[in-house]
Amino acid sequence: MPETTPVLRRLGLWSASAIVVANMIGTGVFSTLSYQVHALPDERAILLLWVLGGLSALAGALCYAELGAGRPRSGGEYMLLTQLFHPAAGFLAGWISVVAGFAGPIAAAALAFAAYFGKLWPPAAQAPTAVALLLVSLISALHLLRVEIGAGFQVITTAFKIMVMLGIVVAALLVAPERALVQTDLAATVFDPAFAVSLVYVTYAYLGWNAALYVAGEVRNPQRNLPLALLASTALVTLLYVAVNWAFLRLVPFADLVRVNPGTMSVENELAVGFLAGRALFGEAGGMIVGGAIAFTLISTVSAMVLAGPRVLAAMADDWRPFAVFGRRHSGGSPRHAIAFQWLLITLLLLTASFEFVVNFIGVSLTLFNIAVIVGFLRERWCEPDRPRPFRAPFGWTAGLLFLALNSWMVVFLTANQPQAVLLSLASIAVAFVGYWPLRHHAPETHR
Repeated sequence: MPETTPVLRRLGLWSASAIVVANMIGTGVFSTLSYQVHALPDERAILLLWVLGGLSALAGALCYAELGAGRPRSGGEYMLLTQLFHPAAGFLAGWISVVAGFAGPIAAAALAFAAYFGKLWPPAAQAPTAVALLLVSLISALHLLRVEIGAGFQVITTAFKIMVMLGIVVAALLVAPERALVQTDLAATVFDPAFAVSLVYVTYAYLGWNAALYVAGEVRNPQRNLPLALLASTALVTLLYVAVNWAFLRLVPFADLVRVNPGTMSVENELAVGFLAGRALFGEAGGMIVGGAIAFTLISTVSAMVLAGPRVLAAMADDWRPFAVFGRRHSGGSPRHAIAFQWLLITLLLLTASFEFVVNFIGVSLTLFNIAVIVGFLRERWCEPDRPRPFRAPFGWTAGLLFLALNSWMVVFLTANQPQAVLLSLASIAVAFVGYWPLRHHAPETHR
C-alpha cells in the first residue's frame, strides 16, 4: 500500500450537505431547459421529467446512504464497486468518475458561467472558453489551500444559491402574468422516445446527489451525517428544481428558449435561461441582476466539484501504488497533486468539447456506474441480510428497483435514438479497462 498522509475528518453536517446541494444545483437546472423544450413542446411533460428525476435521485440517495454509512471512506463509486464487486469494477468507475463525473461537469458549469457572464459583460461573450478557464483556475487555486477554507466558501455560496432560486420562484408567483399552458397529448408525449432522451438532461441536472460519498472519509460522525446530508439535500434540491422550472416555463416563452437560424435551419439553444427569466420579470436591468446572481451560483457549483473530484483520485492512490503521488496531502489537508491533475483534464475538455457533447457523455457514463452500485446494493441485501448496517434505508428494495427501472428505461431509449452517446461511454469504459489490465497486480490486496 502506498504511504499517504493521514486524513482528518474536518467536514461537519453542514459542509457535507453544502457539497451535495452545490454539486447538484448548477449547470443543468439553469442551462438545459431549452434542450427539453426543443424535444418536448409540453410544459406538463417537462415538469414531469423533473419530478421523475427527483424520484430517481432520492431512490439512489437512499441506497447510497446505507452503503456509505457502513463504508465511511472517500471515493464514491470507486470505493463502493471495489468492495461490492471487484477492484476492476472500482478502477473503471474511479477513472470514469474523474473524467466524466467531475472534470466534465466542471467544464460544463464553467461554460454555463461564461454564457451568463457574457450577458453581463459583452466582451466576455467573445471568449467564453477563456472565461471558463480563468474561473476553473482560480477556484482550483482556492482549494489548494486548507480544506476548511474551501468548505467555508462552499457553505456561504450554497446558501446564496438557494436564496437565488427561492427568489426566482417567489417573483414568478407574485409578478408573472397568467398565460395558457403549452401542452399536447401528455400520454403520447411521455411514451415518445424524445421523453426518455430528454431525461438524460434532467438526470445530468440531478447529478451530485451522491456527492457526500466522495468526501466520506473526511466527514465527522459519518454514520449519522452521511445519510442526513444525502437525503435531506436531495429532497431539498428536488423541490427547488421543480419550482424553478415551473417559474422559468411561466416566465419565458418557448420561442425565446429555442431559436431556429433561418439561414441554416439549425437550432440554437439558449443556455442563459435565468437571464431571460429575470428580463421577463423586471426588464433588462432585472435580467442583468438575476443573470449575475446565477453566474455567482455557478461559481459555487464549480467550487463544490473541484473540492469533491480530487478525492476520488486520492482514494485510488491510497490503494494503487502507481498513483501514490495523488494521495499526498499537505498540512492543510488538500490533495494538491490530484487537484492539479483534475485542472489539466478540465482544461483539455474546455479546449476540445462542446457543452452538449459534455452533457451527453456525462449523463450516460455516470448512469451506468450508478446502476452498477444499485445492483450491488440489492445483491448485498439479498446475500447478506444480517450484515451490520449503521443506517438501514427504509423502503430499500423499492428504492433500488425504482432507480433501476427509471435509469435503465432511459438508457435503453437513448441507445435506440442517440447510440453515439452510449457507444462513446462504453468505449471510454473499455479504454479504462485496458489501463487496468497491466496494473491489476497492484489491486488492493484485501479485495483480490
